[in-house]
Amino acid sequence: MKLRDQYTKLYELMQGRQQPGLPALAEAMHCSERNMRHLLAKMQEQGWLLWTAARGRGHHSQLQLLKTPDALALDHLSGLLARGDLEQAFASLGRAQRKQLASRLPAYLGLSDGKQQLLRMPLYRPIAGLDPLHAYGRLEAHLIRQIFSRLLTFDHQQRSLRPVLAHHWESEDDARVWHFWLRPGLSFHDGSELGPEDVKATFLRLRDQYSMYQNLYRHIDRIDLGPNQRISFYLQHSDYLWPHCLASAMSSIVPRQRARNFAQFPIGCGAFKVIRNNPYQLSLQAFKSYYREGALLDEIDLWVMQPSEEQAGFDLQFGYDPAQAGKQQSTMIAESGCTHLICNPAHPLFRTTKQRLDWADWLAPETLFPYNDPARKPAAGLLPGWTHRIARASERPAFRHGSKLRFVTGQSNEILHLGALIQGRLQAAGLEVEWRTVNFKEQMSRAWMQECDLYLAREIMHDDQDFGCFEWFSADTLYRRWMPAPVWQQIDQQLRSIQAEPDSANRMPAYARIGQQLVEDGWLIPVSHENHFVSVAPHVAGVRMTPLGFVSFCELWLKNTPEPQQ
Repeated sequence: MKLRDQYTKLYELMQGRQQPGLPALAEAMHCSERNMRHLLAKMQEQGWLLWTAARGRGHHSQLQLLKTPDALALDHLSGLLARGDLEQAFASLGRAQRKQLASRLPAYLGLSDGKQQLLRMPLYRPIAGLDPLHAYGRLEAHLIRQIFSRLLTFDHQQRSLRPVLAHHWESEDDARVWHFWLRPGLSFHDGSELGPEDVKATFLRLRDQYSMYQNLYRHIDRIDLGPNQRISFYLQHSDYLWPHCLASAMSSIVPRQRARNFAQFPIGCGAFKVIRNNPYQLSLQAFKSYYREGALLDEIDLWVMQPSEEQAGFDLQFGYDPAQAGKQQSTMIAESGCTHLICNPAHPLFRTTKQRLDWADWLAPETLFPYNDPARKPAAGLLPGWTHRIARASERPAFRHGSKLRFVTGQSNEILHLGALIQGRLQAAGLEVEWRTVNFKEQMSRAWMQECDLYLAREIMHDDQDFGCFEWFSADTLYRRWMPAPVWQQIDQQLRSIQAEPDSANRMPAYARIGQQLVEDGWLIPVSHENHFVSVAPHVAGVRMTPLGFVSFCELWLKNTPEPQQ
């Protein structure tokens, strides 16, 4: 029996009893007096009780219990937290106890044993999955970039593509054929070799299995493997954006053979490998055989917890030190993307373009939030630099009395804030609004679409804005599900022309024309361009913001290490 269990039994025996002698204690605990004396000494060493043995005839031993079993259990769990074992700490607890333990989590985020470069960071929602095939969320895509590698990468500072797993590439036949040469000596986290066959299997999987971004890969005709680690992609039509696609998170190279729990415990070849993944935390360890310059940290431990009011204003916190909580530095960057409304034309309020635009005017940004809102600015187009249509506050649109509207949003802080403002504006028009929020996993299932009339969405561009626009307009996004087939078929024809354009400077105006069509027809109603906030602990360095919002974990390092908690 564990010492804590024995203490619990002793605590229960002592309730309502007078001070017993050693013989009575030994009898009650079913052990010898010698063993009982040993148990009491060990418990006293732990600080759980005070025991004074009787000295001389007529004197009584004194036993004072200092800890309740509940407090003892919570202290034990706190020890597990200090070691970063959240799953074991939470596993045996009920809901109330889990909530109590969760309140202790922030105090352990800054803890380090001093033996390794460890950074703990809070997350405010669980990870949906880490299979690149379904890299839909910004957070998941960012983590996938740390765990996996791709043939190429897009350098935000240089605004150009750079080699990664492929050391050279070239095209022929008007960008219908692309050749890439793979670096030698590459390996996955499990030690298995990464070769051209894995690259081929990765892209055939992306072409043949459904995902939101399957359209990006459907024009692959075949993939041939040649000498000197060459991989050749034969495409059905010209595509000058193909190298950009290969730098996206979805194009991360995966092993040919994958375990059934691959989405939870993926095997990649990136700078970090997954060593722990459960509903409470995701732990990443530096991959020592990484072929490029290695990470500066040994381990990054991401803890899932409910945000406090102080934390709610930050999308991500790089480190946390309770002793210096007031010294966190905040960083902000304007996101390249748009928060927008999507109208279901099956609802009587949104059947025509005029109706959709009338509601766009009623929901004009100036009626929802002030222009000096630090978190966002009004949107007149799908990108901050685009002006497709400026919504102006107008008279209430005409509709039948008693009309009901089913409004759906996600559950992030910024979406909930805007959702409440939009709900209030719709109710001010006299509509009966049923507002439903769905978590990230539910959003991706799309089962709620059949019972939705208006959806508030948020799109964030890649650092590579050129390909980000192409991906947004070509993917199986929500607005495509509600548009008539001739509309999105026309958009697909425009996208095909964009792929055949070799100059990015000419592609951007073409994207703007697609965006203008979507906005002027009321399929998308721009609401706001968001600002992205992060909080950086004083002991963390290397945080460099990008338009996508996050920095490579390889660049993070510790200026100093917080003192271990006593």
